[in-house]
Amino acid sequence: MHPELMRQVALARMADFERDAVRARRARAASARSLRPVKTAIELRLSACREELERLAALSERPLHEGDWIVADVDGVPVAAVAVDDGTTVYDPFRPTSQAVSLLRLRRKQVLAAA
Repeated sequence: MHPELMRQVALARMADFERDAVRARRARAASARSLRPVKTAIELRLSACREELERLAALSERPLHEGDWIVADVDGVPVAAVAVDDGTTVYDPFRPTSQAVSLLRLRRKQVLAAA
């Protein structure tokens, strides 16, 4: 192969490596950026949010009864609830709710202990 042709092939190959390195650095920097913070709130609600509780009960296919419920909101959307009376839980199965349910059960114990 002609030396000048080999040189051109080598330069093109080096340019490809540099381009790939820039892409990899950009991808690493994009994945290292912090995501938008999630606002989580747990609050005691009464029957004023009955339709939200009914939606959660329908999603989790569990019965809903009267009484006080403690509800976990993530970004303003209710994702899980626990009944203060008997500890029944309803939740959105299409969202990660296991930690919210654990926090709700703990909060229920605190509410019962304070009563």
